[in-house]
Amino acid sequence: MNGKGDLQNGFYRAARGFLGFVVPSILCLGLISFLGKRVNGEESPKGLVNRDTQIYTVFDTKGCGCAGGSPERLVTNDELLRKLQAACKGVTFVVRDVTKPDTTLDSALRDLQSLKESLDGVLIIGTCREYRLAFSGLPTIVVYNVHEFMNVPYKLFYTGKEEDRVLVGGPKYEKGKILTASLDRLRCCSPRISSAMFGDLVEKIRLIEVVKNLKQSRILVITPCKYLAQVDYQGDRLKRFPEDYNQTYTHALKELLGVELVRVEPKEFYEAVKKVDEKKAQAIARMWIDEAKAMTDTTESEVVKTAKSYLAFDALRKKYNCNAVSTHMRSLTGTRKLEDLFWPGLGLMEFQKRGIQAICQEYENIMVTHLLGYYLTGRPSMLGDLMIDTFNDVSIVLHCGAPINFYGDDRRLPYIIRSHAQSPVKGTSKPGSGTGPQVEFPVDEPVTIWKVYVLHKKIGLHTGKTVDGHALYKDLDHFMCRTKLIASVDAKKVQRHFSPDEYGIHRAATYGDLREKIRDLATLIGFQVMEEDR
Repeated sequence: MNGKGDLQNGFYRAARGFLGFVVPSILCLGLISFLGKRVNGEESPKGLVNRDTQIYTVFDTKGCGCAGGSPERLVTNDELLRKLQAACKGVTFVVRDVTKPDTTLDSALRDLQSLKESLDGVLIIGTCREYRLAFSGLPTIVVYNVHEFMNVPYKLFYTGKEEDRVLVGGPKYEKGKILTASLDRLRCCSPRISSAMFGDLVEKIRLIEVVKNLKQSRILVITPCKYLAQVDYQGDRLKRFPEDYNQTYTHALKELLGVELVRVEPKEFYEAVKKVDEKKAQAIARMWIDEAKAMTDTTESEVVKTAKSYLAFDALRKKYNCNAVSTHMRSLTGTRKLEDLFWPGLGLMEFQKRGIQAICQEYENIMVTHLLGYYLTGRPSMLGDLMIDTFNDVSIVLHCGAPINFYGDDRRLPYIIRSHAQSPVKGTSKPGSGTGPQVEFPVDEPVTIWKVYVLHKKIGLHTGKTVDGHALYKDLDHFMCRTKLIASVDAKKVQRHFSPDEYGIHRAATYGDLREKIRDLATLIGFQVMEEDR
């Protein structure tokens, strides 16, 4: 990463007429640097390979359709490449410039096909007269240079269809994963507009990096259940999972998104618990207790059990080189003894503080959502049951716990350590009471409630703003799960999409309105977006 001096020099160069490109470059340097720190830093998710994102980049014009040659103010291809390289640290642009004598569109296409397995995406800058470059199946961005002749087939990119074409011949174009962008190469727009164009392109390039990171992810799965995500699909009791469900899902997850599931038997977890250092578990438990606002109706010994589970999960995560943990374990020993019961919420919260995504109840679709949310924003997400109240016009996401670093920075949400809502002896402080963090969310904050549906190739989402649930409901803290995130939404529209047999009963909640980012991301992975509130 360049130092402050380099950034300042870039700013002064901007003052000489290049403001529209350099300002977003500086902003995006921070974004890409932030992503690199999350992936490669001390507390980053383990299991991700530290390598640059490889983007095959084709310049198929000089950036201007002006008669009589290029104006002096034109941003040349070489100049643009330097600005992209400065703004997108962690990205390697594999460049083919067909405006130069040694490169043609045909040779660029051949090179793309030969290099495809080593690439993460494609960037085409210019009129895109060779459609096959855009339909490689890789995440692709096509950039239109404003005031250049517009030969870009936007409808084909957006819909994948050409129903009414007059021209004949050419291949059938399908499986496109194409976003479009624009650049002010002539510097004829206002600095604000020119800056917005460049910033939008860099953000879309960053989405290719998000897809690459997802492809490197490995999820540790530990559950006593027969089927993956078994507890999520609680609909018609006469329906059942197909016998090949686990294999079908695992294959689809790997083929579509590149994510690997590493399933570990419960007995290995029990053995890992036995190896946990008691003093380390006690120290972590004391840290959680000191960090909390209060602890009620449970005991320190119950918190220590959760800390033991956390250390056992972490040991297995490292052993199997995973950067995410998905679990439905409820006993430290595998016996039916009440005193061996535990719930992992505090430990999963600790993982998320470290940048390692972890969820309770083992829902792979939710875990993929958590990973994407983190790679997109640097923020962890909350897993929870989704409940929809159409008369109060809210969605409720509830579980026993949530990430306290919800903003993705040094801010922490307050929480109380309580017994777990599912414990048979909750509220008694008896052995087996468990732990269920009650996290308190601020009000009037934007939130996205969403989920990736791998087998459907869909992403469902709706957005809203957090509200004070105590103003809506009496005794809010004493029914259902301990933590409730409640958001004002168009509840009637959302409810029409709710189908437990299709989409399960759980969702993820991520801070911020991510609608546009998720739309673009869905395009790059070949998924449809189901906007549940539209």
